[in-house]
Amino acid sequence: MLSPTTVPDADYLQQEIETALREPDPILANLLITRCHYLLSQAILAALGPDAGANFHSWAVWGSRKAGITIRQEDLDDARRDGTIVGGIVGGLVGSGCGWLLGWPLVWLPAGALLGVGCGIAVGRLIISLSRRRSASLILAGNRTVLEDIGLQTVRFLNWLKQAEPTQPTAITEFLADLRPGPVGQQNQELLRQAFSHYYNARIATNVTEKQQATYFGNCFAVWHEHVRLEPYIHGAMPFIIRRCVTKRLLQFDIGTLKLAVAQDVPGPTMPTELDALPSSQAQAALALLRIGSGTYTAGGPSFTSTAASDWTRIEERMRYAFALFRAFHTEPQVLSTPNDSTRLAALTEGRRLHG
Repeated sequence: MLSPTTVPDADYLQQEIETALREPDPILANLLITRCHYLLSQAILAALGPDAGANFHSWAVWGSRKAGITIRQEDLDDARRDGTIVGGIVGGLVGSGCGWLLGWPLVWLPAGALLGVGCGIAVGRLIISLSRRRSASLILAGNRTVLEDIGLQTVRFLNWLKQAEPTQPTAITEFLADLRPGPVGQQNQELLRQAFSHYYNARIATNVTEKQQATYFGNCFAVWHEHVRLEPYIHGAMPFIIRRCVTKRLLQFDIGTLKLAVAQDVPGPTMPTELDALPSSQAQAALALLRIGSGTYTAGGPSFTSTAASDWTRIEERMRYAFALFRAFHTEPQVLSTPNDSTRLAALTEGRRLHG
């Protein structure tokens, strides 16, 4: 078994990723995927340097852990409650409205509203129950997609660094040659090309400011690529009628003991960070691209206002929130912490899952 203090090598990571992707049990698969992201996070941190800050896989640990809540249906009761409330309100309005349009006497309108409330509650709960089961399936598919799509490229990157030990900035072109270029923000690998270019810049950076800025940009391009790939899964997992409700009431992002709601602005850091330093011309070019992804000129900058999401199916809102989140907590120790205690980690290594 791999020791918690041992940095995993690329061969071990490849094996663990393949095991996680093959696992048929949805709950165990998610737990193994979360563990793989943690191992990848540790490996990238070792490659870039301990002062690089969080990397994409550090964040993916907590995204995968959040996905596990839906996969295990642990949020079903909250979802049903919200479906009951929304369905009852909408049903009541429809019932009273129909009564008014049909010319019912005023004394009958409350009865129409009451009937509408009952129908709305029943329909709301049914929609939630069906949608959460479908969501669990889609979220697991997306969970696997991210690990396969980005995790395997991370392994290839680590292998390339180990074998080539390049020192010239232009050397990264050798690694990038196997990633498909194309218009930024579309279903190709251009955003991954950007991400690994910045990770390589972080690897060879000569000071902490440049290293952390490059790592941050790598994280942003990687998560943008991830969300382009996840578009059909996210839209399918959030039926149109409940998207805003789910975004406002159910989407919470946990980082260790920190709990953040995507419907609220990302809290800014309390102290200045290396990311606040004046960005280089190369960093300015990266910021320009990130602003395309988020639909706002403040993306990647020091402002954390207007970063709350109202509809998580809109990729611009997701990126606005993610870019701000990554910036605010880039050096937060909890982002790099393990999502499993030693007992659970040992069980996962042996292919078992613990309840609770």
